[in-house]
Amino acid sequence: MYKEILNSILSRFEDFIFPPLCIICDKPRSLHSKWLCEGCLNHLLDNNKKRIRCPRCSQNRTLRDCACEMVWDYPFESIYSFLDYDDTVQGIMRHVKYGGKKKLAHYIGALFSGTVPESVLEGVDIVTAIPLHWLRRRKRGYNQAEWLARGLISGLSAQQQKHNGHRTEIIPLFDILFRKRRTRTQVKLDRSERQSNVKGAFSVAKGKEEILREKTVILVDDVITTGATTASCTEALLAAGCKGVRVVSLARD
Repeated sequence: MYKEILNSILSRFEDFIFPPLCIICDKPRSLHSKWLCEGCLNHLLDNNKKRIRCPRCSQNRTLRDCACEMVWDYPFESIYSFLDYDDTVQGIMRHVKYGGKKKLAHYIGALFSGTVPESVLEGVDIVTAIPLHWLRRRKRGYNQAEWLARGLISGLSAQQQKHNGHRTEIIPLFDILFRKRRTRTQVKLDRSERQSNVKGAFSVAKGKEEILREKTVILVDDVITTGATTASCTEALLAAGCKGVRVVSLARD
């Protein structure tokens, strides 16, 4: 007992001398926050709150115009993005994709799950994620979009229990899509090149078609720029008999 008390005192002393730091700005963070300082957390919350979203493509209309009211050439129904892609989000994605911090993606998914409109969630049966090629997944050790989706589901489930909601239970299904071939990174490609790069790159796993038939799916991605990857995945889901696809992403670039 005395040893536990002593360890607790030493731990608090160590936190006082060497306070835990924010993963984004390296400023001290609260002991109750595992990842972010108050300033960076508030920045993310403001980012989400102040976005003037297009209800279809989720583009922030204060930053860039879209033509969704006149033309919609995507196979999915809509996009909902938590955030605008900025330096803070870039820092988060760097830690998530290359720093081994998969639980940070889970945290962000849960944090912003309550902001997803009911119009996106209504009638949804399944949540899945953009898959990584198996070689890239083996190297990274996980799929960051899957962990974002897991956080989203966790947050939605917690809200449903809190408010005694009656929304149909959403089924997490992360082995339904796979990449048939390894694609180049999309970062430096233009819209046309991105579409060609991922065209026909995805397929539904054998034996999963019946599960998808007449189901509405939320497809989770990390950052959406042109929507080429999500469109290619959606085409594979629809070809397998899926009723409709709605996209949720961490950020819109």
